[in-house]
Amino acid sequence: MPMFFMSYARVPAPRHRDASQDPNRLVFQFFDELCGKVARHARVSREEAGFVERPGTPGEKSIKALLGCRVFVPLYSKRYFSNPQCGRQWTAVTQGASQGVRPSIVPVLWTPYSPTSLPKKVKEQYPEVPEGIGEAAENYASMGLHRLLDQLLDLTERPDPDDEHAAAQLSPQVAQVTDWLAKRIVEQAAAVPRQPRVPTGGGRATEPTTLAGLDDAFADPPFASPLHITVLAPTEEQLPVGRDNARYGPRVDDWRPYGQAVGPLVEQMEALARNLGFEPTVLPFHKTQAELRDTEVPTAPWILVVDPWALENPQMASQAREFDRARRPWTAVLSTLAGDDLQTKEQSDRLRGLLATHFPRFLSEGRAGEQEAVSGLAGADVFTRWFSELAEATKIRYLRYIHSQLSRSGAGVRDVPESGADLPRRPDAGRDNGVPSDGRRVEGRP
Repeated sequence: MPMFFMSYARVPAPRHRDASQDPNRLVFQFFDELCGKVARHARVSREEAGFVERPGTPGEKSIKALLGCRVFVPLYSKRYFSNPQCGRQWTAVTQGASQGVRPSIVPVLWTPYSPTSLPKKVKEQYPEVPEGIGEAAENYASMGLHRLLDQLLDLTERPDPDDEHAAAQLSPQVAQVTDWLAKRIVEQAAAVPRQPRVPTGGGRATEPTTLAGLDDAFADPPFASPLHITVLAPTEEQLPVGRDNARYGPRVDDWRPYGQAVGPLVEQMEALARNLGFEPTVLPFHKTQAELRDTEVPTAPWILVVDPWALENPQMASQAREFDRARRPWTAVLSTLAGDDLQTKEQSDRLRGLLATHFPRFLSEGRAGEQEAVSGLAGADVFTRWFSELAEATKIRYLRYIHSQLSRSGAGVRDVPESGADLPRRPDAGRDNGVPSDGRRVEGRP
């Protein structure tokens, strides 16, 4: 089992981008450096020192490493605390540790984060500021490790002699912080008993292979805005002839387009929506169907999530066409085309054709990102990204619509955004988020 498990909020990598442009590369670079230092201080191999989940890592391997680690190392950022999977990992190590052994927690300040903004269950786990390393500690506390690593990467990629001098000053600071964290991990690991190895056939209960059943420790929004979610997906009994039933169940809520390890998509969306400050309600199409008409005032923004296989069902196909014809300002569509589902992959061109036939307005009139969401999302990470974006976008458009209706009726109105892009800009976007001023590299928001 690894000495430490690094927990981070993965940023989905855009298609057709090479490894050098992976938005998570600073995470992996930091892990490699930290792992090497922990291995040296603890006199163990790098494999024994630490674990981080990389793209393509089997979910079962990650969960085994999580439940077997002695130190849990979360990378604190705004994205981290809005990620349900990270919240479930936190629950797993603080409440569900195997053998009754609870790992220590050594948090890392990845981006600046106010202690008052931490979820309730995390309040006592604010990252420590290293002592005895002077300016390095001050920069770590004020900027976070992500920005330090990003600046260092910028400086080392430029041939300018001035940049080389600046890099020579910054590099030791990053090394000092990383070394301090490595020593802290080794100290904390020494205080946690090693978990006994369980021989095959030992009679002890098997470890879980998914975190889907665990609570999200971060789901504690102070205020909740309503959000309606409708899922057009077949049950086992409604599947088209020849469709494999492995990702379906007796209820629509059992639909698992991204596999067993991720779990039911409805649960994922509800958890994510709550983390984003929404109170989600999953409703069948007919419950809010009237709100597509001009005569009905909508009660909440509305996201339709579609399994393209459902469009072979006449009733669900009709509902999809009606949703598209209306295309109300507060509505959005996401669909799934799981890249690890061989049958879906083989039929991807036909399924995309069904989506294009049933959602022509969303595809022709929506912004580029919205068109991508309608055309089919290949993985859970990119689905999470676009669900988050579109939930916020539909909320803004919903408030604008209600504002306009109340203005026409002469009723009092609250302050509502009057301008700006439909897809809201992230408040922390910019150079501090890994986007240099010359535009050469775009890192995802941590």
